[in-house]
Amino acid sequence: MFRKTGKLKKNKRSQNAPPFYDEPQNRLYILGGFWALCFLAILLKLLFVQVVEHGHYEAIAKSHLEQRRELPAQRGSISDRNGDLLAVDLIHYSLAVKPSLLSDRQKVAEALGKVLQVAPAKLVKRMKGNANFAYLEHRISHEKAEALRKLNLDGVILEKKFSRYYPYKTSGAQTIGYCDYDNAAKGGLELEYDKYLKGTSGWSVYLQDALGNQFPNLDFPTSYPVNGMSLETTIDMFYQSVLEDELEKAVRTHKANNGSAVLLDPRTGEVLGMANYPGFDPNRYNDFDLANYRNRAMTDLYEPGSTFKMVALALCIEELNLNMNKELVYCENGKYALAQKVVRDHEDFGYLSARGVFENSSNIGVIKLSKKFKPPIFYRYARDFGFGQQTGVDLPAEASGILGRPADYSRYSVAYMSIGYEVAVSPLQVASAYAAVANGGKLMKPYVVKRVIDDNGRVQLENQPQVIRQVVSAETAARMKEILKGVVENGTGQNAQVSGVAIAGKTGTAQKFDRSTHSYSTSQHVGSFAGFFPVESPKFVLLVMINNPRNGYYGSQVAAPAFSNIAQRIIGLPVTVKREQSPEMARLELPALDNFVMPLEGMKLKSAEKLLKERKLTYQVVGNGSLIYRQEPAPYSPLKASEPIRLYTETREVSSPGNNVMPKLVGLTLKEALQVMSQWNINVEIEGTGVVVEQRPSAGKNLSKENKIKLVCNPA
Repeated sequence: MFRKTGKLKKNKRSQNAPPFYDEPQNRLYILGGFWALCFLAILLKLLFVQVVEHGHYEAIAKSHLEQRRELPAQRGSISDRNGDLLAVDLIHYSLAVKPSLLSDRQKVAEALGKVLQVAPAKLVKRMKGNANFAYLEHRISHEKAEALRKLNLDGVILEKKFSRYYPYKTSGAQTIGYCDYDNAAKGGLELEYDKYLKGTSGWSVYLQDALGNQFPNLDFPTSYPVNGMSLETTIDMFYQSVLEDELEKAVRTHKANNGSAVLLDPRTGEVLGMANYPGFDPNRYNDFDLANYRNRAMTDLYEPGSTFKMVALALCIEELNLNMNKELVYCENGKYALAQKVVRDHEDFGYLSARGVFENSSNIGVIKLSKKFKPPIFYRYARDFGFGQQTGVDLPAEASGILGRPADYSRYSVAYMSIGYEVAVSPLQVASAYAAVANGGKLMKPYVVKRVIDDNGRVQLENQPQVIRQVVSAETAARMKEILKGVVENGTGQNAQVSGVAIAGKTGTAQKFDRSTHSYSTSQHVGSFAGFFPVESPKFVLLVMINNPRNGYYGSQVAAPAFSNIAQRIIGLPVTVKREQSPEMARLELPALDNFVMPLEGMKLKSAEKLLKERKLTYQVVGNGSLIYRQEPAPYSPLKASEPIRLYTETREVSSPGNNVMPKLVGLTLKEALQVMSQWNINVEIEGTGVVVEQRPSAGKNLSKENKIKLVCNPA
């Protein structure tokens, strides 16, 4: 009984314990607390997003809705000294696609290819698989752009932008430089003066929908672009075309690797022309080798050979005060041992006067004279003429050249340097040195840009002639002129002669160093000629350099004739043709030249005819000449398909020489008159330049060798 009663008490205590349903109530409290914490975390996150990070997320949202589009500035134009455009910004279009939005790439490529006249396969390849954006074509004309718009294809984008156009194409390309398809400067004046030319871009805000379509947002302000400034250069495109034409002939005729020519005004240092062949067309620069972009006239170095003898000539006259006519030099009959090598002359000279040594370009004679030179003095003269240092021309990537210091000279260095070896020069350096002789002994700083003009026609920068130093006295320069004149009249430079014009200059022939054999090659040479004219009052300094000619190699064979041809073509024209320059030039905007008359004045007739035939334009030739001096309609005027382009050539009919009768020369250009008078071996005295306005004797008079002929000219 007792045990049973105790058992019942135990069950009673169990019934008095907390009920089981209390445990879910505890869980509810825990769950409620958890959700409260979650809500607090969300609240804190919202506070962080909407308050602390408000600006960041607002910018992200705007980036999906608003697009800030750049408004490119129009690049300033570049013109020659006469106002002819060399580089100008035109409005073109670029075609791009968003491949992800294209329904059928092949069909899209076929439709685009018909308008662009590009194979559809090439366009498909340019779409770059699954790329978000891909350019298909650049520099599309307005007409083609309109045709592309009419296709109304999804995912196809036309971008309107400025792109550079070079009306003269290959002419002067290395000097002018070029811009890439994004209108970024990549060389020449374009790069050197980029900070003036490029201007300042503006911007405007556009709204964008989900498909990427953009609409202008008028609620936002617009920053308008500031157009770039324009350059007026010292280049004369007539002279430039002459340089390039004759240089190409010389390189091709003599089967050379390349060539360069530089034309300077010795009085100011202005670069009138700078040519390199082969060249490139900056309008389609991607089609040419990178080597063609180089302005070899100032970037490439070569051992000059005998053109460098002018340093030794200056030393002989000014430092040694030699009597150049009486000082005799034995030239060893054409062979001379020097430093375990044999130096040879092109002829077996015996005794020559010091003047004869330079006129006949005797290497042995100059080497013997160089024994009188002290190395520091020789170095100073070479350095003063500008060798071994940059000329300072306003173009990028100019080479300094190589001119060793006296401390590094060997026993034979001065001897070899005096004949143009153991030194390296650029064509521009040689031209500048000869300009110092031509102008009375002053080394001038060459420059290509005359002035920089802003968008309002105001001059912002103007380069002035700058004398670097007086290299030799005016008296020494005058004596050097006479000897260099004798080189052309009596010595190795006779192929550089021009009838009726006094030329002074020096030939140069140098063997090239072969690095594979560590010796000078007998099959690779550089031929050159440097000179100036007219000697009485030099207006032009010209250097022609032909690199590695294979059909003849002496400078007298390959460079002097080209020099003569160039001089003959430009001698009758004034250096500066003054034309009225409008201050609005800087703001000139031209449409694509497909609809405008191309500039042809100053070109050879054959070259102009080729261009016109390529564009399938009708034309008429007036006159029997080979050079165009005027055209109708004028350059850049609207092109009318029904109206032929008239080309007026410069040569006019002249009287027949008959039986030594003085022909009629009045009314001819000086060049034409000299061509007529070249049929007689009679010196012609010239006064002025341009067109012949007076002749003595008059037309119809009998001629003889005793006659003195004088032509009085005035610019046309």
